[in-house]
Amino acid sequence: MGAYNLLHKAKPVNVLEARSQLSKLIKSKVPSLVVFRGKPVSFLVPSIDMLDLVEAIDELKDKKLLRQIKRARKEYAIRKSVPAERLFQKITSR
Repeated sequence: MGAYNLLHKAKPVNVLEARSQLSKLIKSKVPSLVVFRGKPVSFLVPSIDMLDLVEAIDELKDKKLLRQIKRARKEYAIRKSVPAERLFQKITSR
């Protein structure tokens, strides 16, 4: 789930409710936005979504990967095919 969807699907829950229902909220597949006096203070996010976010952040820090993505987008835009050898090379190098 992308960050935008994650934030917009978050169910608001006040701190007292979060304390009393923590076990239920932790097991939920839906993210929760914990609020205190009407202001957001924390998120409870399913672990798989958190791992996806961390991976996305890591990818955004990888300058080489960003260059490869930019190049691939340019090639795709002009309908240039990508050699299979290059794809296999990228897959096996990870």
